[in-house]
Amino acid sequence: MQIERIGHLRNKVKYRSRPLSIEREGQKERSVVKKASNHPDSIGTRQHGCHLNSKPWSRRRLLKGVGGILSTGLAGSGFNALKPQGNPKVAVPRNQKRPQALLGNKRRLLYNYDAWGPFLKGHSIEKINENIDVFSNTQITTVMLSPNAGQSLTYPSKVGEMCHSRELTQEQQAVLYRGMGEVFGKATEGVAALWQKQRIDAFGLLVQRAQRQGLEVFGSFRMNDVHMAQMQDGQGPYTDRFYREHAKWRVPGSWALNYGIPEVRQYRLAQLEELVRRYPLHGLELDFLRGIPYFSSDLVIQSELVKPETATRSIPGFPRDMAEMSAPLMTAFVKDVRRMTERVSRETGRRILLSARVPSSLSGCRRVGLDPIAWHQEGCLDFLTVGYFLHLFYDLPIDEFKAALPKFTIYGSVDYIVGGPYIDKYLYARDGSAEIYRGAAAALLARGADGVMLFNMYVCRGNDPDPKGKDWRHDEPVEVLKDLRDLDSLEGKAKLYLVDYRFDLFDRPFYDVKAQLPQETAPDLPLVTRMCLGEKRVSNKKLTLRVVAERLAPEVVVRVQMNGVEQEAARPATQSHLFPEPYDQMPLDLKDCLDFSIRPEDARFGMNEVTVLSSVRLKIMRVELAIV
Repeated sequence: MQIERIGHLRNKVKYRSRPLSIEREGQKERSVVKKASNHPDSIGTRQHGCHLNSKPWSRRRLLKGVGGILSTGLAGSGFNALKPQGNPKVAVPRNQKRPQALLGNKRRLLYNYDAWGPFLKGHSIEKINENIDVFSNTQITTVMLSPNAGQSLTYPSKVGEMCHSRELTQEQQAVLYRGMGEVFGKATEGVAALWQKQRIDAFGLLVQRAQRQGLEVFGSFRMNDVHMAQMQDGQGPYTDRFYREHAKWRVPGSWALNYGIPEVRQYRLAQLEELVRRYPLHGLELDFLRGIPYFSSDLVIQSELVKPETATRSIPGFPRDMAEMSAPLMTAFVKDVRRMTERVSRETGRRILLSARVPSSLSGCRRVGLDPIAWHQEGCLDFLTVGYFLHLFYDLPIDEFKAALPKFTIYGSVDYIVGGPYIDKYLYARDGSAEIYRGAAAALLARGADGVMLFNMYVCRGNDPDPKGKDWRHDEPVEVLKDLRDLDSLEGKAKLYLVDYRFDLFDRPFYDVKAQLPQETAPDLPLVTRMCLGEKRVSNKKLTLRVVAERLAPEVVVRVQMNGVEQEAARPATQSHLFPEPYDQMPLDLKDCLDFSIRPEDARFGMNEVTVLSSVRLKIMRVELAIV
C-alpha cells in the first residue's frame, strides 16, 4: 500500500435517462463571460474561471473577483444546475423533502467517498453508477462525495482548477503513480479525461445517481488536502493556480494552506459556495481531519521552517502546529460558511445542511485551531462527526463530545484500516473485516454516537501489490451495510472488539486520542484496559478473548480478568485470527497468542474493564474479543 494516498421534495429533481454531460454553451457562455468581465466586481477573465487569468493575484483582486464569479459567472450562466447532454436544464429542487432513505428514522448511516474511490474500477457510466447502486437494499442513508483531490477539484470549476489540468510528462506520471499507486493515479486521470474529451462531469454523475436512489447527498470538502503537494515542489496535478502562485500563503514547514491568511479563507469560501450552487446537494461537510495544520504556530520560533525545502508531511506536533490562538479565526470562517449556506438555501429554495468532521480529542482540536464547542454554541452546524486519522479506532470519546456539546447530533467515523507494519516503504495493512466493522460500529453506538460514518471503506479496491507482487485488491465487506445503522440491527451478528493499538505510520497524538496498546505488564503491574461493548444481550453468546504479547515464552503464566472477575486459564491459539481475515497482509505468529473463554455473565453493555496479569514483564501488543 503506497503511503501518499493513505495518507462522499414536493418537486423532485428530474433527470434525463441519458448519461450526464455538462457542456460548454458555446456562444452563450462566451457572452456571459464577456458580461462578467465588464462587471465592476469581476476579475475580468477572458475565459471562465479566475485561475485562467494571466494577471498576478492580489488580495483586492481575489476578494473582488470571487464575488464577481459567484454573482455573475454562476448566476448568469445557470451554473447552479446540472446540465445533461443537449443542455436541457435540470430543475433545482425547491421545498426539498426529506430524502427517502431517511424517512421514518432520524439516525443516519453515512458512507464517505473521496475523490478517487468511485473511479478505482473504471470510468464508464455503468462503473460510476455501480458505486452508488451498491447502497441499494442496505441501511446507507447518506453518501458524502468529496469534490477535491488535494488542492484541485474533480469537477469543472469557475473558481478553482480541475485536477490534471496540465499535461504530465511520462517521468512526472511515473512519480504520480509511485506516490499514489497506479490505480489511484489513473482514477483521477480518468475523471479529468471524461471532462476534457467528452464534457462528462463525473462528480455530477454521482450526485445524480445518489439522488435518484433516494439518498441524502453531501459534498464533503477536504479542507486542506495535500495529496502529492510536494510533487514538482508544489506544481503537481493535484494543485491549482491559487496554490501554486502563493507559496508564502502556506503554513511554514508544511504544504498546507494557511487559513490565517484572509485570501485563503475567502478563496475556500468561494469554492464551497460554487459547489452548493452547482449541484443540488442536501448538505456540505467541512472535513477538518484532512488536513492539519491550518495555521502558523502561535510561537515565533518557526523561522527555521520557512524555507520551502524544509516543508514536510511529518507527524504534527509542537511547536509547528500549536495554533490555539487562531481558533477564533476558524470559528469566524465556519460562521461565514453557515451564513453562505443559509443564503443559498433561501435563494434556491432547498435546505442545505452543514456538518464538520474533526479529530478525536477536544483538547487536540483546540491545539490546532479548531473549536467545535464554539461552533456548536454559535449554531454553525447541524451535526458533527468525530474521527481518527486513517485508523479504524474503537475508543473514540463520543461521550466526552456529547457532554461538551449538549443536545447535539454527533456521529462516529469508522476508517478502513486497523494497522500494520510499515517496512521498506510498504504498508502491510490489516484491512477491516465484516466482524471488525460491526464491532467498531457497535462500540461507538454504545458510547452514545447518534450514528456511524464509514470513511475510506472502498480503499481496498485499489490496494497495491506487495513487494513480492501479490495482488491485495479486494472489495469492501458490503454485507455489513445492512447491519450498522443501529444496535438492534447489529444484535446477534458476529463482532470483533479491539483494544486499540498504536498504528505507528499514522499515529497523531497531537490532536487524536492515544491508543491504549502496546503497554507493559509485570507481576506487580497489571495491565488494565477498557473495551466498550454494544451487546444488549450477552447471556446466550460465546465470548473469546485473545491476548497477544511480544516474544511470549511458553513458560510464562498469563491470566485475565473481565470487570474484576478472573476468567479461565489460557489456551494456545490454534488459528491466526479469531475470525477469518484474508486481507491481513502480515498475520501474527501463533506462538505469541493466547485465547481465553470469557463467561458471558461477567461482560456487560457499555464500558468494560479488561485486565491482563503476567508472571514476568511482558509487552502486550493486542487484546481482542470475539462475540458470536
